[in-house]
Amino acid sequence: MSEFGLPGAAGPNGKLAALSRGGNATSNGVLAALSPEAFGRLKPFLRERFFRDGHVLWKGGERPDRVYFPVSGMISLVVAAKPGAALEVGSVGRESAVGFDGGADAPTAPASGVVHASGTFVHMPAREFAAASRQSEELHRVELVCREWILAQAQQVAVCNAIHSADARFGRWLARAAEATGSDVVAVTQEVAAEMLGLRRTTVTLIAQNLQAAGIIRYQRGVITILDHTGLRGAACSCSASLGPSRWPSRLVASRADGAGADRPSAEAANRSG
Repeated sequence: MSEFGLPGAAGPNGKLAALSRGGNATSNGVLAALSPEAFGRLKPFLRERFFRDGHVLWKGGERPDRVYFPVSGMISLVVAAKPGAALEVGSVGRESAVGFDGGADAPTAPASGVVHASGTFVHMPAREFAAASRQSEELHRVELVCREWILAQAQQVAVCNAIHSADARFGRWLARAAEATGSDVVAVTQEVAAEMLGLRRTTVTLIAQNLQAAGIIRYQRGVITILDHTGLRGAACSCSASLGPSRWPSRLVASRADGAGADRPSAEAANRSG
């Protein structure tokens, strides 16, 4: 683990260091979009850790005790459908954050948080984020837009599962995973993809074979490489567009910050002050 602000660590506005273990030098978009003042409130508590695929961050019925800002991995929110089976109702990648503390009176999280694409995650205690958000309108808005992002996904996924074909749903899921991780390479097994979509593994295998034959993806066990993003978007259902970048919390936070005025301190100044 490393603390932001130390040599080789990170600062706001995209100043995350290259991540040797995650293989990705991009930052979490929400942290990158924060003003220096808001980032400064979080900075003392931020830590960085690599999680592998399958790591359970919290279980359904529990309250997450940490807020996670994915940098190069993806967190799936999954709800148990029956013993041994679960469905994905949303996912969080570098465009958002998840795990906020709703307070003692808030209901527990119905979905489990599971890492379904290995990578690097910045995290902090949920209680510390809650305390900071009570003192910062900007951080309060971050929590709201991140929660709304999850709700929007859950609603869209419910419609998608009801009316779209298995092929289109797999295309949408794979395109989403690539967006979330910021990579053409998605480290996921067909078994996991099938479980997240509520499909048979043999169905996912056939779909993947067809996409590979069309030159859209290359599949090796546990790794899917996207070769043709345009082709993948064509194979995916329309839900991909409905949940596009204009809905991402990182974009919403950045647009709000940019509209706050031209006097906003620069990222370089913020880094020097840290």
